[in-house]
Amino acid sequence: MDDIKLVSGKPKNDGFDKRSGSKSKAAADSRAQRDFNKPKKKKSAGKAPKPDGNKTGKGKKVIIAAAVFAALVCVAFLGIGAYANGLDAIFPNVSIEGTDLGGMTVDKAANTLVANNVGTEEDRELKVSLPAGCELIISAKEANCYLSAPEAAAYAHDSCHNGGFFANTLTYIKCLFSGMELTLGDGADIDENYLREKIDESAKQVSLALLDSNLEIGEDSIIIVKGASAVQIDPEDLLEAIKNALTDGNYKDLKYTPKPNGEDVEEIDIQHLYDTVYQDPANAEYDRETKQATQHVTGRSFDMQEAKRLWDEAQNGDKVVIPLVLTEPEITTEKLNSMLFADVLSQKTTSLSGSSSSRINNIVKACASINGLVLNPGDEFSYNAALGERTKASGYQAAGAYSGGKVVSEVGGGICQVSSTLYYCTLVANLEITARMCHYFGVSYLPAGLDATVSWPSPDFKFKNSSAYPIKIEAYVDKGTNTVTVKIYGSNPEGIRVEMTTETWNLADGYGAVSYRSVYDKNGNLISKKEESRSRYYHHKVEEPSPSPSPSPSPSPTPSAAPPSPPPTPSPITPPPEPVTPPPSNPAESVPAATEPLTT
Repeated sequence: MDDIKLVSGKPKNDGFDKRSGSKSKAAADSRAQRDFNKPKKKKSAGKAPKPDGNKTGKGKKVIIAAAVFAALVCVAFLGIGAYANGLDAIFPNVSIEGTDLGGMTVDKAANTLVANNVGTEEDRELKVSLPAGCELIISAKEANCYLSAPEAAAYAHDSCHNGGFFANTLTYIKCLFSGMELTLGDGADIDENYLREKIDESAKQVSLALLDSNLEIGEDSIIIVKGASAVQIDPEDLLEAIKNALTDGNYKDLKYTPKPNGEDVEEIDIQHLYDTVYQDPANAEYDRETKQATQHVTGRSFDMQEAKRLWDEAQNGDKVVIPLVLTEPEITTEKLNSMLFADVLSQKTTSLSGSSSSRINNIVKACASINGLVLNPGDEFSYNAALGERTKASGYQAAGAYSGGKVVSEVGGGICQVSSTLYYCTLVANLEITARMCHYFGVSYLPAGLDATVSWPSPDFKFKNSSAYPIKIEAYVDKGTNTVTVKIYGSNPEGIRVEMTTETWNLADGYGAVSYRSVYDKNGNLISKKEESRSRYYHHKVEEPSPSPSPSPSPSPTPSAAPPSPPPTPSPITPPPEPVTPPPSNPAESVPAATEPLTT
């Protein structure tokens, strides 16, 4: 019974012979036939296949792992960001022109740059080689494309911290792995106007050089060979090349080769030729180094319509001669050399009577500071700039000065006598006054209204050389006569003469003054008269003496028989000075208040 199984209560024969234990072939064939004849069951389309438990578990693990990784990345990013944004230093691997500044503060970075000579060359220049051997020199400083060492260090720091949290974090990560290389030209606001001016100047030089074999500029004409082609510089192309070199910090010689125009038809650009040849006349000037007149420039131009007509009428290969229009400047080199400081435009000597040795010392130093100074036409003179700050270290001594409405002792006291004497001379030399202020109290060495007070750093005394020729100042102290003298040399071919007059009037606490400048020609005819300035001066305050205590009464002496002597006649009280001329209407309001200078 071991080989028989009961199914549904009936025995089942497995096809094995009970006696032999082998399969019954007939039984096997019978089962195969039954299985073949059975209809096959169709799979239901509405039922999904049962999921694979192993595959589902693996998918969940991948998702969980990815989420964990993303969370770790976010945490790491936030941690790096918190560190980077809280770091008050330049990020790692940041360098400027090869000098590593990573991890440094701004101050330390600046010192490191100085030690490596980065940001210390203010005269840095870019040399551009142009056709025909011409050169264009670009100053990085004048092009506003130069950062000093402190500025460069601050720029490196800002490049790391100039964004928000997210941007700064990404910058920090970038610096960690790939670094950041900066130049002194990065972030610069390049002055394109300066570059364009330099390019235009060089373009003219190149144009002349390229036309050298075909263009001849003579003393009175231009000779051009018709049929010559020229290469012209593209200003925008050259500008872009220069800007790229400056921004990249590449100061190696830049070679620029313009493209040929490629035109076979010979034409002439009259406007370009005019711009190339044209030059303004320029006066000769005094060269302070050589102490000689510079070479004047002759103005040069031509008639453009006439030049075009001559060109059109010429055949290829013909020489076209274009007449030049030459204009000499007003002051040529020869003329200036012959007239240089030929005339004494003005001179004034004022007394040093009553001056202490310290005051005279200061006046001698002031004279030495301005003696020999030369101003070309249009130059402005500043007394404070010429003398500098008056200190004991620079040799000045304490002497009498006006301060707070009182006479006090100040270092540099007395130098206002030199500025006042110089002011008088500039008026008589008919020069333009640009800054002047009167004293708080009147001075004894010059008439009212003709003085000029100074102090450091203000007020200052300034004037401009408004003449057509250079002027030279001469100032010295004559200890033999105890005087100070100022002279102004120049050129006065017209024989102009200036006369200064003043009017004064009394005020309750001082007096006012108005000065006039009258200009005469060489024949004595009045050319002009104008009010020069108004001044306001105050009286010195006189301290009233304290009353003495009344003496104790003493016994009256016995009167003598002689008649008593009459009391002495009292001295007359000197009245206040009367005005030299009638005062103008409401003079107190028409006169500016005086200052209280530190020195006089």
